[in-house]
Amino acid sequence: MRVQTRWLSLILVGVAALLLSGCSLRPLLSEVSVVPAEISPNADGQDDVTHIRYRIGRPANVSIYFIGADGQKRYFRNAQRRSPGRYDVYWGGVIVDPQVREIPGGQMLVNAQVLPDGDYTWVIEATDDRGRTDRAEGQIRLRDADTTLPALHNFTVVPQDFTPNQDSIHDRVSITYYLTKDAERVSVYLVPAQSAPDQPRLKYPIAEKSSSSTAEPGKAGYHGYDYDGGVDLNAEPPPDGDYVIFAEAEDRVGNRVTVSSTLTIREGGKPRAEVTEGEIDWQGEMSRVVSVPLGKSLCFTATVQNIGPVPIRTAGPWPGQKYKFSENYNTLAAAQGEDSWYQQAGIFRFGINYDTTGVDFPYRWAIGRPEDLEERIIDGKPQYYLLPGKRGLVSGCIEFDQQPPVGTNFWWGGLIHEFVAVVNNYIDRISVSVGAP
Repeated sequence: MRVQTRWLSLILVGVAALLLSGCSLRPLLSEVSVVPAEISPNADGQDDVTHIRYRIGRPANVSIYFIGADGQKRYFRNAQRRSPGRYDVYWGGVIVDPQVREIPGGQMLVNAQVLPDGDYTWVIEATDDRGRTDRAEGQIRLRDADTTLPALHNFTVVPQDFTPNQDSIHDRVSITYYLTKDAERVSVYLVPAQSAPDQPRLKYPIAEKSSSSTAEPGKAGYHGYDYDGGVDLNAEPPPDGDYVIFAEAEDRVGNRVTVSSTLTIREGGKPRAEVTEGEIDWQGEMSRVVSVPLGKSLCFTATVQNIGPVPIRTAGPWPGQKYKFSENYNTLAAAQGEDSWYQQAGIFRFGINYDTTGVDFPYRWAIGRPEDLEERIIDGKPQYYLLPGKRGLVSGCIEFDQQPPVGTNFWWGGLIHEFVAVVNNYIDRISVSVGAP
């Protein structure tokens, strides 16, 4: 009985060992084929690719590479993990062998390129977890291959110090390049220069601006982009920090290149301001009416607060400035010889308007006194900013040197973001009566 039990145990152990080693009895690499053996990878629809098939018998790392006349290995797959099973893939002559090349305007990374015409030895290798390697090889010929790269020459990013806050100073980035060949896909995008290891790397796509390009998207020629960080669409720009702008181009056969430049984002965000409590202190106002004799002045005081995340640019005329009714900010700037008093894109000003004016908000002032603001020298010129959370005091007068047009009744204040929008309108509207002195 003991003998029978011992033999039964030996048989069970043998069966278990056989089952456990079943996978190792299968060929590591089998059923390999590469058909056809001659291709012309040029996207003409005729013999552009070859079909590679193989079977893996147990878990292994698989490499597929091609050896030319120079004896160098050019990898299509390099030690990629594969589970047991059948595999097939199409190959169109493209090898991923990143190389940096000098081009007009800088350097370009060649990510992938079609091999040149010639005879090659293809090799498929599989290495299992015990270090055993099986391989198969054969011959393939490439002819009429399209190896021309869709190069991106003279890739330029200006400026590289970017403040997307609608102040019209360095708040737009111009991106340009010359595409040397029609491409199937061109993409331009922004990524953080550094990111935490446990966080995904965010990508911010940038759209081409047709009016800045002389060629259709993807076509050979000059291409331009105008990037505002999304602020003009009321979107928040990418967070402040250092970034890399990439441009990638890939043609129909798989030739693929990348160029890049750097970009620093500072003080990005949508500017926001308000007149505190929506109130203007109109001098002499009683029951929403101000009576002013002809030759005298309508005067006011108001407070503007920056309630947004970014500094707000402003410019004179400064608080305390008196206008004549017959003047406006343009005629005053000309009379005083102050070019900065004309309308400027991106400037915030406080304005006074009335219902029969021919010029919208003809009387305008800076949104704070010089002592309320921060002065910065930018491109050699002084610029003035109301910082986030800060308040600016605005005051001024309008002298009625002539009678307003018939029908003039209502007057009010507003915050003007010049060449962008009137961000606060119809503030603290009153009726003004101008009578004989």
